[in-house]
Amino acid sequence: MWFLWAYFQVKILINLVEVLQILIVCASRAVDNQNYPTQANVYDGDGFDFIIVGGGTAGCVIANRLTEVEQWKVLLIEAGGDPPYVSEIPAVSVMLGATFPEWNYNTVDDGVTARAHDSGTIHQTMGKMLGGSSSINYMFYVRGNRADYQEWAALGNNGWDWDSVLPYFIKSERLNNEHILRSYSASLHGTHGYLGVTRRDFEESQREYFEAFKETGHDILEDTNGFQQLGYSAASYTINKLRQNTAFAYITPIKHRPNLFIIKNTLARKIIFDGNKATGVEIQNSNGVIKTVTARNEIIISAGAVNSPQLLMLSGIGPKDHLAEIGIENLVDSPNVGANLQDHMLVPVMLTGKNTSTLPIVGDLKTLSNLENFPGSTILGHVALEKYQTFPDYQVTALPLERGTILPTLMCSKVFRWNDKTCIALANSTNRETLFALISFLHPKSRGEIRLKSNNPKDKPLIFANHFSNKDDLKKYARCLSDYTSVRNAKFFREVKSELVDLEVKQCKHLPFASTKYWQCYVLNMVASQYHLSGTCAMGVDGVVDSRLRVRGVEGLRVVDASVMPTIVSGNTCAAVVMIAEKASDMLKIDNGARFTFTTNMEYTK
Repeated sequence: MWFLWAYFQVKILINLVEVLQILIVCASRAVDNQNYPTQANVYDGDGFDFIIVGGGTAGCVIANRLTEVEQWKVLLIEAGGDPPYVSEIPAVSVMLGATFPEWNYNTVDDGVTARAHDSGTIHQTMGKMLGGSSSINYMFYVRGNRADYQEWAALGNNGWDWDSVLPYFIKSERLNNEHILRSYSASLHGTHGYLGVTRRDFEESQREYFEAFKETGHDILEDTNGFQQLGYSAASYTINKLRQNTAFAYITPIKHRPNLFIIKNTLARKIIFDGNKATGVEIQNSNGVIKTVTARNEIIISAGAVNSPQLLMLSGIGPKDHLAEIGIENLVDSPNVGANLQDHMLVPVMLTGKNTSTLPIVGDLKTLSNLENFPGSTILGHVALEKYQTFPDYQVTALPLERGTILPTLMCSKVFRWNDKTCIALANSTNRETLFALISFLHPKSRGEIRLKSNNPKDKPLIFANHFSNKDDLKKYARCLSDYTSVRNAKFFREVKSELVDLEVKQCKHLPFASTKYWQCYVLNMVASQYHLSGTCAMGVDGVVDSRLRVRGVEGLRVVDASVMPTIVSGNTCAAVVMIAEKASDMLKIDNGARFTFTTNMEYTK
């Protein structure tokens, strides 16, 4: 009987979400979101001091900071429109996030991985609107580990060590949590930045799970972003009543600045050069009209880890042989453009909890009872496999869920797009309380790449994820799953006779369930993306950009987004991208003659 309910639930959800998607798109077209600036009137040949390509997570930060200098005229180009109103409501936006405007990219089918997905490929969700992916993500605020930034510096990127980047995390943050602000780690946080951050305090529904993790050898932390990252903690979010996407956080407060110009629903086709100096951008609006806008000082590409290397290659900067195949004249032979692609892979793991009398769907009504919160009392874990490490190998995003909740099924079918059989098995397990977890592999050795499909700017680029091209990743990821599921040995899980849910991965049915070989098969077929693509325009001695994020081989052009990360950070990437944009903004000001003294609230002169 419960199986029939689960099957019915999956099918109804799919149809419901598709209807909601149509309604949201129609509503977004019909009503302007008054939180954001109106469309600027920009004409062919118009000039600006700075042009920012991409109004996403990083681009909105830079637009705010550059327009602090009143004499600078700044143009922000965004391929999408304003975020839908509903995207700003935390609880609802998580439930409906798969319906919001995005680029709709998929990885190239390699014929080996992701066989448990409907398409055999991995969907790559990236927001196509102001705020970019910060308008569509799950709002977790995780800075990463000190070791991440020490590694960046060791790779030749002076000024990117932990002590150098920490002030920019503090500068951007407006933390609203008295427990953390009174704790030992208070000095690591800011309270005057644009980016609102909150943390839900420990809840009763989490207590038994935290005790279980503690019993199995893990520290319980007050602060995910404190002096220690290893351990389990209540999650921090980019929420301050409303979602703090960077468009809302950084653009809404300054939307009336006269030196800020934003054009939306406009595609950047290529960068224009005069010799080796970037002087303009060729753009195309939603009506197909092509124009050129010019920049007196610099052009900043903040289009993300897929679209930034795509735009560089369309502009003649990239691997010479690849550009020749596509029919693009090579301006700079930069072989690492589009290379070094990294992501956080994830897979789901479900552990059953108590049998309760809660009726189906009651859990989801509780979820929506406070629209200002993330739906569910989420537990974040960062775990090292080796005891001597101070940085984690995997991240746990765990949600204790009521009986009958539809959230895992919704995420299965519409977010990560696993096949029906897997989603039905997942829904079938919700006949009792569950601990639904996404286990992310934080530091893959495997590297993918971005390549052009053609020289047409409207053609989607090719995303070669190359997951598990380094065989060490498959083995280590399997170890992570074995390590995480050992929490079943804790008293609570034994008492409730917890079961590890079999998600019916048909490619693995011949293997002993939960064995090492099974986990290897499981991650190979179930692997999905945490949507943390990075590294494709990496900074470094031999990188695409230098340590000041200037594109090598040309002048007047920088890249500022997740693509400049030489190695991916130990956690969700949004906070790190905001930090990068804050730091890059100061670099731009210094290099273009603005004088200032660093404080958490800076004033600039030109």
